[in-house]
Amino acid sequence: MFTINDRAANYGDGIFTTMLVENGAVALFERHLSRLISDSSKLRLELNESVLRATMTNEIQSNRNGVLKLLVSSGEGGRGYLRNTHNKPGFHFSWHRIPEIYSNWQHHGIRIGVSEVHLASQPLLAGSKHLNRLEQVLIKQSLAESDLDDVIVCDYTGNVIEMSAANLFWRVDDNWFTPSVEQAGVAGVMRSFMLDYFSRQGNNAIICASPVSVLTNATAVFMCNALMKLVPIKSLRLKSAVKEYDCAEVIQLQHAIESEFKDEYVSFG
Repeated sequence: MFTINDRAANYGDGIFTTMLVENGAVALFERHLSRLISDSSKLRLELNESVLRATMTNEIQSNRNGVLKLLVSSGEGGRGYLRNTHNKPGFHFSWHRIPEIYSNWQHHGIRIGVSEVHLASQPLLAGSKHLNRLEQVLIKQSLAESDLDDVIVCDYTGNVIEMSAANLFWRVDDNWFTPSVEQAGVAGVMRSFMLDYFSRQGNNAIICASPVSVLTNATAVFMCNALMKLVPIKSLRLKSAVKEYDCAEVIQLQHAIESEFKDEYVSFG
């Protein structure tokens, strides 16, 4: 049996996802579910999909609006990092408000820079949204001490990976690009949605390993995640200059995806 356990101190290791709930429906629900199953497999957590789906359904029906965070833990940690073999995965739910700042960001864009904290390469965990992303803690602390809205995060080779808590896309000429997350970073569900959206439009986004300097040639840049959807970047602060972008193209894209985004809501009554 799976257990629901609220003892945060005993989470051990695990994975999590954060879902947008509006009027009793969850945005990108099937993508969240699919990623939980995939990420659990990487950490060798034995999740039963039907049990996971049923447990999520019960919780979602308890609230109709907000942000629902689901943490799937391996249970209480053992000695020397070894899990207790008798543990069963635990489900830990919490509800939060949608950050009010997101609406302003979506309409007016944000100012970003480049984080001095770099991500280590670990292909066994790359793409997963797991509990042990301590680099993100350092990135967020540094960001809070700056006058920027967010920062680009690179790996130790200097390639762009993601934002502090979102994925990144940029346009050069007629092509959209997004960083590879095969060595580090998170493969977000909104990133997945946008890759599929561009593919359906006949303009596949190019997944690449690129330095920050490529963004000086971009005409449009946005970051995205399941809660903020698409947020245009209006300026990028580099060491030697500030690159500015027109937000209009991303705002048009926000409207263009609206219908297909709504199609990926799953209602729970």
